Amino acid sequence: MAWNTLDWLDLMLRWFHIMGGISWIGGSLYLLWLDRIFADPERAAKGEHGEPWMIDQAGSLLVEKLKLEPDGLTKTHIWFKRETILTWVSGILLLVMVAPLPGSLLTGSGGQPINAFTSAAIVVALLALSWFCYDLLWRLSLSQKTALLLTLSIGLFTAVAWGLTQIFSGRAVFLLLGSTLGSLMMGNVWFRILPALKEMKEARQENRMAEPTLCTLARHRATHNSYLIFPTVVLMLSNHYPVIYSHWLNWIVVSLLLAAFVGGRHMVVSGKAGLWAFYSALILVGIAVYLVAAVNPPRESADSGNVSFTTARGIIVMHCLSCHSTVPADRSYGPAPGKISFDRPEDIKRHARRIKVSTVTIKTMPIKRDSGQDNGMTKAERELLGRWVDAGAKLE
Repeated sequence: MAWNTLDWLDLMLRWFHIMGGISWIGGSLYLLWLDRIFADPERAAKGEHGEPWMIDQAGSLLVEKLKLEPDGLTKTHIWFKRETILTWVSGILLLVMVAPLPGSLLTGSGGQPINAFTSAAIVVALLALSWFCYDLLWRLSLSQKTALLLTLSIGLFTAVAWGLTQIFSGRAVFLLLGSTLGSLMMGNVWFRILPALKEMKEARQENRMAEPTLCTLARHRATHNSYLIFPTVVLMLSNHYPVIYSHWLNWIVVSLLLAAFVGGRHMVVSGKAGLWAFYSALILVGIAVYLVAAVNPPRESADSGNVSFTTARGIIVMHCLSCHSTVPADRSYGPAPGKISFDRPEDIKRHARRIKVSTVTIKTMPIKRDSGQDNGMTKAERELLGRWVDAGAKLE
C-alpha cells in the first residue's frame, strides 16, 4: 500500500518529537543529577566544588557550580530552550494530525462524533486553564506544605481525567492528559526558568546579586518538570493500548499511573534514599493492573429493556479487543485476526452480525484457551450482545 504525503509527515513529526523529547529530558535529568551531587554534604565538607568526568577517551571535564553573587556568574550561559519549544510544537502538531483518527479527539465517550470546533475549544481551554491553576497553586506557597500540594495536585488531575472521560473517548483522554503535562513542563521552562536565567545574566552585567526569589522559583519548577517526565511518557505510550484506555475506570487507572511514575522518578534521582517511593510505585501499578484485569463494568440484566451501545462495547472491549485490535494486547495471533478490529464504534457496528454469530449462535468466540475454557464471557453477556444486534446495533 502506497503512503501519501500525510503519512510521511506524520512519521517525520513522530521522529522529530521523540528526538526533541530525548534531548530535553536528558538535559533536564543531567542537570538535576549534577545539582544533587553538588548538594552532597560530605563533598561540601571536603570543600569539593567540581566533578571530573572521563568522556570516552577525549580527556576529563571539570563541572563547577557557582554562586549567585556577581563574581560567581559566568559570561557564557547555555539555555536549554530550543529542545523545549521544538518538542512542544511538534507534539501539538501531532495532536492535530491524530485528531481525526478513530477514537481520537473527534470521538465522544459514547462513540459519537464531536464537532471539530468544539473539540478544539475544549483542548485549548484545558491547556490554558491547567497552566493557570497549576502555576497559581504552586506559587501561593512555593515550597511550604509540599506533600499537601502534591496530594491536591494529583486529586485535581484525577478530577480532570474523570471530566474528560465524560466528553472524549478513552484514547483521546490519554492523549489530552499527556499533552497537558507536557504543556505544564513547557510553561515552567518559558515562563519561570528562562526569566530566572535572564535575571542572572542581567545581574552579572549590573554587578549585583541575582533576585533569589525568582531563582528559587525556577529551581522548584525545574524539579517539578523532572517529576512530570515519566508520567508524560507513560501517557503518550499508553494511548496505543486499548486494554488500558478503553477500561470503564480508565480515569482511575491513569491517575494511579501518574502517581506511580512520579514515585519512580523520585527513586531514580534519589537513589537508595528513594526506595520507599519505588515500592509505593510498584503497589500503585499493581492496583492499576488489577483494575484493568479484574474489575468489570456494571452489567445490565439480560432480561431488561434495550441494550445500550455502551454496554455492548464494554463486553466487546473486555473479551474481544485483546486480539481484535490494530494494537492487540494478546499478540499470539498478530494484529486484527481476520482483518477484523473493534477499535472504532463503526467497526463494531459493521461486524455486528458476525459478532452475534460467533458469540451467540455458534459460540466459537471468544476463542478457547489450552485449558478448554473460554475467556470468561458469560451467558448473560452473550444474550446482551445478541439483543443489541437484533435491535439494530445502534451506536447510542
